[in-house]
Amino acid sequence: MSRVGLLAVAAMAFAAGDSACAQNAVSPAPLPSAAVSPDATAQIVARMIAAAIPREYERTKDWGRTKQITTGLRSSGNFFKFDIHRTKSKVKDGVWKHYRATMIEPEKNLLVRIDNLRSLEPGKIAFTLLVKTKLHGWGRAKVYEQGIHLISLEAEADAKVSLQLDCEIALEAAPSSFLTGIAVRPKITAARVSLDKFRLTRISDVSGPIVRELGDGLRHLIEDELNGPKLTAKLNHSIEKRRDRLVFTPEMLLGSASAK
Repeated sequence: MSRVGLLAVAAMAFAAGDSACAQNAVSPAPLPSAAVSPDATAQIVARMIAAAIPREYERTKDWGRTKQITTGLRSSGNFFKFDIHRTKSKVKDGVWKHYRATMIEPEKNLLVRIDNLRSLEPGKIAFTLLVKTKLHGWGRAKVYEQGIHLISLEAEADAKVSLQLDCEIALEAAPSSFLTGIAVRPKITAARVSLDKFRLTRISDVSGPIVRELGDGLRHLIEDELNGPKLTAKLNHSIEKRRDRLVFTPEMLLGSASAK
């Protein structure tokens, strides 16, 4: 947070302290957004959201699939009552598929920008976080026919992805030992993805529907994992786990400001 933002937050905390102590604030109350720097608050939350974006995505389909087949016969009984019994075993069968997408050097390629920063109501701001990154995709298919391994195929791809994350931030009073601090409560409300580039860089030297499926599966993995409610839920869950890091006491704010 900038020095200006910290001082503004600290001033607000002092102003709210007596009132909060007098009322023995049990539950956090909304704070006026004008009392803090929206830009500084958005910057803190943006860094947390960027850190919460998963660096790797993985999916399997029918991996480990088996079926029961007859592998032998055995007899029982005697000449007058003779039975034949089938011996069955589980064997590998079908098309096993495994996909993985990994962020490429996120410390260098993860680009983050805050857009459309605005005030919604007193104590609440919103913005759109624009995120661009590079991904490397890998896929493998193994084909089994009743326990016999027929072929293994692999594919690799590079992709450039753009994310738009809509975020709302509520600023609440957080009771402290003496003065009232600030709790920053972010929430992702929507996520959208666009695949700016997708290029297969390597694929097994065969043709057929399974090879096409591998390439399509990699693309779908990226689009599905980074799009809509699934990513929104993941990010909000990650933010909730870091909830304590977004509570700032007056002592923390004043200490940070004086260190500048």
